[in-house]
Amino acid sequence: MTVAIPYSKMSYSLKIIRSPLIIFIASFALLELSAQGSNRPNVLFIAIDDLNDWIGAYGGHPQAQTPHMDRLAERGTTFMNAHCQAPICNPARVSMISGLLPSKTGIYFLAPGLRGASENADAETMFHYFKRQGYYLTTRGKIFHGRGLAEDKDSFDEIVQASLPVLRPKERLASFDKSRAWDWGPYFDKDEDTQDFQTALWGAERLQELAKEDQPFFMAIGFSNPHVPLYVPQKWFDLYPQETLKMPEVLTTDRDHISEYAKTLTWGHVAPKHDWVVEAGEWRPLVQSYLACISFVDHCVGTVLDGLKESGVADNTLIVLWSDHGFHMGEKMHWAKRTLWEESTRVPMIISGPNLLQDKAVSKPVGLIDIYPTLVDLCSLPEKTGLDGVSLRPLLTRANAVWERPTITTFGPNNHSVRSEHWRYTRYDDGSEELYDHRKDQRERFNLAANAEHRALIRALSRWIPEHNAAIAPGSNGSGTPLYKEFENR
Repeated sequence: MTVAIPYSKMSYSLKIIRSPLIIFIASFALLELSAQGSNRPNVLFIAIDDLNDWIGAYGGHPQAQTPHMDRLAERGTTFMNAHCQAPICNPARVSMISGLLPSKTGIYFLAPGLRGASENADAETMFHYFKRQGYYLTTRGKIFHGRGLAEDKDSFDEIVQASLPVLRPKERLASFDKSRAWDWGPYFDKDEDTQDFQTALWGAERLQELAKEDQPFFMAIGFSNPHVPLYVPQKWFDLYPQETLKMPEVLTTDRDHISEYAKTLTWGHVAPKHDWVVEAGEWRPLVQSYLACISFVDHCVGTVLDGLKESGVADNTLIVLWSDHGFHMGEKMHWAKRTLWEESTRVPMIISGPNLLQDKAVSKPVGLIDIYPTLVDLCSLPEKTGLDGVSLRPLLTRANAVWERPTITTFGPNNHSVRSEHWRYTRYDDGSEELYDHRKDQRERFNLAANAEHRALIRALSRWIPEHNAAIAPGSNGSGTPLYKEFENR
C-alpha cells in the first residue's frame, strides 16, 4: 500500500494512517524479509535537476562553491565521464528508472511517461524492484517528470507531497519574455521558503526515523534547482559578484562545422538564443543565477547528508547523486539542453557506500542507465534481467579496472551519440556525422568525421548504435524542434 502524505512546513513530523489489520499482515511479511534484509545496505538516491559540471569536484567552473557535493566526492567515486541517455528531462529519467534505452521505450521527449507506450507495460522500474525485494521505498521531490510518479505510485510505501505553493514574483525579474519559466534573479527571503530546502529538511529527519527500523530503506529525494526559473535567496547570489565572474569560453564559430539537420534539431526550443543573452546584457546575471542555485542546492544536499550522518547508518548506506542531463551556459552558442554535445549529455554522478573506493575519480564512460543494475548488484539482490545498463561494481571496487564499453545518448529516433573514453561520435537521422577527439578538443570545435584516417574508428563506435529505433510513443510532445511536430500530440 502506498501512503501519500502532504508535508507541512510548520511541522517536520510525519503523520501516517495505520490500520491494525495492515500492520498485523505486514509484520509477517517483514519477519520473512528481516533475516535477508537486515544486513543489506540502505540506498539514498539524490536527484538534481539540470545540473552540469559546475561543481568543485568536477572543475566545470573555477568559482563554483559546492563543499557538500565535494565532501561526497571525497568519500566515494566521482564519474567524470558519465552521460545521460537522453538530453531532456523526461526520457533521461524514464531511461534511468527503467534501465531501458530510449530507442527501446519510444519515450524521446517531455511526454508521455514510461507507460505511454504499450510496449513498456511490463517494464519494472528500479523502485518497484527494490520494493519487491523487501526495501521500504519513500520519496519526495522531483524524481520523475510530469505524471511519472502517478504511473509508478505502487512502487512506493510512502510518497510525501510538498505543501508549499509554487511561488513566483508578480513581475519578471529578467528581461526575457518568451517563456515564463526562463526568469532569474534573487527571490525568497530565506531558504525555508523554498520547496527544495523543505525537502532537504524532511529528508534529514526522515533518515533518522528510518534508521531505527529493521527494514532496509530506499529514499529517493529530488531537488528542482538549478532548473529554471533561477530563484534563490540573495545570500547565494552574494557568493558570486557579477563583476568577478569567469565566463564560459564561447566562439561565434562554434556551430560552423555542424550540419543543418543538427542545427534544426537543437535550435527551436524556448530557451533564449545566445546572441540575445549577450546583446541584452543578461549573460553575467544568468551565470551568477545558475551558480547561486547550484550553491543553494549543494546546501540542500549537505542538509540531507548531515541527517544521514546523525542517523547512525551512514556506514551501511549507498549514496547515489546524479543529474538528469547537463546544461549549456552559452557554449556552442546554445542555452539549456536538447543537444548531443558534451554540455548536454555529461552529468554529475557520484556513488559512495560500504566497501567502495573513496576519493576516486573515474574517466571511463558510463551512463545513468547503469545505476539500476549497479544498485541491484551492490545490494546483493537477485540479478534483474533485461536491462540495457551494466553494473559499475568493477569501477567502484578496483582502482585499475578494465572497462571497454562506451555509453550512448539519444535525442529523437535515430539521432545517437556514442561517447568513449576519448572520443564522441554522433550520427543523425539524415546521415550527417560528428567526431570529436576529447584529448585535444574538449569543446568539440573540430569535427573530424570527414577525415579518412578515422573511418575505422567510426565503424567501431557505430557498432554501439541501436539497429532498431522504437516508434515515437503516442501522445509525445515537448521535443522543442520542428523535426517532430507531425508526431506530437497524436
